[in-house]
Amino acid sequence: MGLRERKKEQTRAALVEAAERLFAEKGYDGTTVADIAAAANVSTRTFFGYFRAKEDVLFAGTDQRLRAIGEAFDAVQADTPLEAARQILERVLAASDDLSSPDRLAVMFAKPELQAQALQRLIAAERLIAERLRRAYPDRLDDTLSRATAGALVGALVGAVLGGIEQGEPPQELRERIRRALRLLEDGLRTLG
Repeated sequence: MGLRERKKEQTRAALVEAAERLFAEKGYDGTTVADIAAAANVSTRTFFGYFRAKEDVLFAGTDQRLRAIGEAFDAVQADTPLEAARQILERVLAASDDLSSPDRLAVMFAKPELQAQALQRLIAAERLIAERLRRAYPDRLDDTLSRATAGALVGALVGAVLGGIEQGEPPQELRERIRRALRLLEDGLRTLG
């Protein structure tokens, strides 16, 4: 990664961190884009160069995971769909920086309009996983099996995250809850080979 890309990543991270801090201090509704930009020492215009709207800051990790899923499919070599899914989810979980911030996740699931955006991203993840599984294992997975597998994976992750948020678990416990859910799911998906 070149200097320009590193600077862009640093600015993006500063905006996300500033938003997270302000949401905790002032609440989501009490925080403006101008507040976030000022806290990150950038202009409002710069903010909009990275995010379309305030709510998009909350989903920065989700968007990062969608990219990571596609990249992981390109990098993973597995004999079975089950092994591929496990490896991919482990990689994506390891790269998920917003799991270290259950407060940000709690904000996402607390407001109906944010829940709708979260649902859109979950549907996108499910479609991406299904498409990539079907493409990688055309002899084993038809459209129904690939979609059912992707839906089960996304559902397990969402259930684990919501449970962890509701219990107020710290990041490490939340990650372990997700791993436990994936292990349970793995037993159910063994029929895929």
